[in-house]
Amino acid sequence: MQIRKMSGNAGEESGARGKRPGRMNALDRAFAFLSDRRSEPFMVGHVLDFPAESFTLDALRARVAERAPGLEPLNVAAVPGARSWTRTAPPRAELHVGGERADGRLAEATDAAQHRPLPARPAPRWDLRLLTCRAENVQRVCFRIEHAITDGVGAAHLLAALLADEPCAGPYPYRPPVRRRRGSVSWAATWPLGKLPDRETVPAGCDAPRSGQVAMAYADVPEAELRAVASRRGVTVNDVYLAAVAGALTALQERRTGRARDLKAVMPMSVRPQGASLAPGNAALPAIVRLPCTTAAPEQRLADLAGQTLAHKGSGLRESGWRTLLRIPPRLLCRTTERVGFRLAISNINLNGTYRVLNAPLLGGGVFALNSPGMLGYFSLVRTTGTARMTVVHDRSSAAAADLPKLWVGALAELSGLPIPPTPPGSPDSPNLRPLRTLRPLREQ
Repeated sequence: MQIRKMSGNAGEESGARGKRPGRMNALDRAFAFLSDRRSEPFMVGHVLDFPAESFTLDALRARVAERAPGLEPLNVAAVPGARSWTRTAPPRAELHVGGERADGRLAEATDAAQHRPLPARPAPRWDLRLLTCRAENVQRVCFRIEHAITDGVGAAHLLAALLADEPCAGPYPYRPPVRRRRGSVSWAATWPLGKLPDRETVPAGCDAPRSGQVAMAYADVPEAELRAVASRRGVTVNDVYLAAVAGALTALQERRTGRARDLKAVMPMSVRPQGASLAPGNAALPAIVRLPCTTAAPEQRLADLAGQTLAHKGSGLRESGWRTLLRIPPRLLCRTTERVGFRLAISNINLNGTYRVLNAPLLGGGVFALNSPGMLGYFSLVRTTGTARMTVVHDRSSAAAADLPKLWVGALAELSGLPIPPTPPGSPDSPNLRPLRTLRPLREQ
């Protein structure tokens, strides 16, 4: 893990509460409007797992009380119609940090944590929930924050600065290319202005009316195995991850209807630069990826997706698209987000190290609390030095989506050239939405 020495609290580099709040960008302002139009705010967050009984709720509150005042995103609000961040009341650990024992019901308690109301204004809109489950030897930290304040990469940096014993590298910063290749119109031409048809965004057999209630399922594999598959195939870890997602969705569709169809998903591409890791605001451009579920051979799915991601990188789409997005009026951007109604989203975050919290080692983590309008499933891959966790946050109307992490592990095994690992005896079935941590790790050839 990369460690950089820094005096004082981990959050001091983002400025104290006395610092004048900066300006919001168009995406921040659009998300503020989006939250204001809904019964609950538009949120993003992460879960972090540690060994059970690693630290107490009081110790966690003490650390938050020490560091939260120095982290600007935890001290500002995105007020609809405002152009700058608005300073909130000071965060209070007893308000923002809670906990409970979840013995025998960790999955249920995690799902319930996604639906708890965030602290109301004038308090800052974020919270931490500590769930302790001796039965699964897990102590889980659930962090949520209003999406107008930060994005998934920003939330990862923020949570590490708030809790980690030592400063850590976190997700890699965005490094723009030296040369621009395409005009800013290129991203606008790829982004739909109207609602996409369900046949392009909803998996076959998953067209039940959306309930608005979400649940989480996940599977862990050794991070080294994921890198080994990418190395053997000559592609990136992200390419392997996307191909396995396409394979999992293919298997799910064929199981439910006997056929599969290609699907379109939104994929955020980070543009958060060096030095802005703890700055408030969103810095991610939404791009569209086509998941080739009608392609039978796993190798061909991988080649297709590797070609798509390479085209994205080489086209200048990320750079030109971000400039275009920042010029869109926020209210129009909000309406477009609601109108397009993407059902699937995919992200990949590398924490670049396994940090410790109150001397407890991090076992794994995942993206949490995604409640985008109309979303059926959010796929995330969060990597530490030891574990790669694929998580699906899905609408409860698609109960079969709880099988997707297991199917993803199977698709990953296909890409590695090995037989699909069986689910061990006694593992929970999919309908109860239990985590899939006991899946057999993949073995290298």
